[in-house]
Amino acid sequence: MKTIFFSIAVLGILLAIACNKDTNNNSNKPVAKFSISGYENPTPCTISFINISSNATSFEWNFGDGSTSTATNPTHTYNFNGSYLLKLKATGPEGSDSVCKLMAIEAPPPANKSAFSYYQEKCSGIPVGISFKTVNPLSTNVVWNFSNATGSLVERNPIIQFLLPGDYTITYSSQLGGVRDTVIRIIQIQ
Repeated sequence: MKTIFFSIAVLGILLAIACNKDTNNNSNKPVAKFSISGYENPTPCTISFINISSNATSFEWNFGDGSTSTATNPTHTYNFNGSYLLKLKATGPEGSDSVCKLMAIEAPPPANKSAFSYYQEKCSGIPVGISFKTVNPLSTNVVWNFSNATGSLVERNPIIQFLLPGDYTITYSSQLGGVRDTVIRIIQIQ
């Protein structure tokens, strides 16, 4: 009986040491994370990159238009509308980690045209959250339809969770000067 008790006690101690060792080793690894603000503005627009990485001492940003930075919290001006892959590599004493996100920004819309921009929390993988922003400040009575993702919404700037990969038809309409204008865009979730 003493042998069984002793064996269980030794096994418990070894497991505790192994768990603490794994926890200690993983706690210092860098984790790359960031958010952005300003993508709801039409081009040319300046985007602020908010770095929320942990355990990192240096950063490499790729803004998706050929420009890069090593600043901790950079800003970057986009002169042309389009979709951009945003990448951050965070490096620390215990290695490095990278993250990729997708942003779509629009050119200034005419006063009578609806327009929207969006920011996708990651370049691939599901589930993924996407923040949609109304671009034309004159837009009123907005209506969004996200095909098979969630149905219709009347929020000005919704955040939608996409659970399955596929092509999603995004229909956005707003009222501008008493006339309803509609924009349709297909977003691919991988």
